[in-house]
Amino acid sequence: MKNFKKVLVTVCMFAIASQSALAQNNLQWETPLIKGYGPIKDYKNAAIQPDKNLDYKVVFKITSAKTKDGVNNKLWHMARLMNLLYVGDVTKSNTHIVGVIAGKATSIVLTNAAYKKRFHKDNPDLKILQELTEHGAKIYVCDQALSEHKIGEHETNKFIKKSLSAIIDIPTYVLKGYALLP
Repeated sequence: MKNFKKVLVTVCMFAIASQSALAQNNLQWETPLIKGYGPIKDYKNAAIQPDKNLDYKVVFKITSAKTKDGVNNKLWHMARLMNLLYVGDVTKSNTHIVGVIAGKATSIVLTNAAYKKRFHKDNPDLKILQELTEHGAKIYVCDQALSEHKIGEHETNKFIKKSLSAIIDIPTYVLKGYALLP
């Protein structure tokens, strides 16, 4: 009888653990803040969760033309971070996300008309740039990169702010306490 109870308890514990794991795996992908970008699954029992008492200061170095789900990979990751912080109840006042664009990523700052003229298609990053900036992200483009890519002042979209140089911006933000996500 004693062994039967042990087996029964073990089976029940296994069933509960399996049910919990199954429930976690059945979570749907969602984009709760940055609509349509940076999908997340909200695993409430993950060991590390966002700390709503922390001030999240993060700067992204956006220098690659690599894409994910049709948009710039780093913008996509900015969206994911903002979605994760949002479901973790980190307030907007404790969320400070910055993107610094330079190098091969510079063309994402073009207006749709300028992008179409150069690449013969719509700028796929305009909507995510709009979503990010509407929810508090600051996105800068290096003026040196604009010059190198021959992008004129009238060709940059309204979601971007210009800065002197990425090699000034990034260390400035890091020295102000921002974590760098290269």
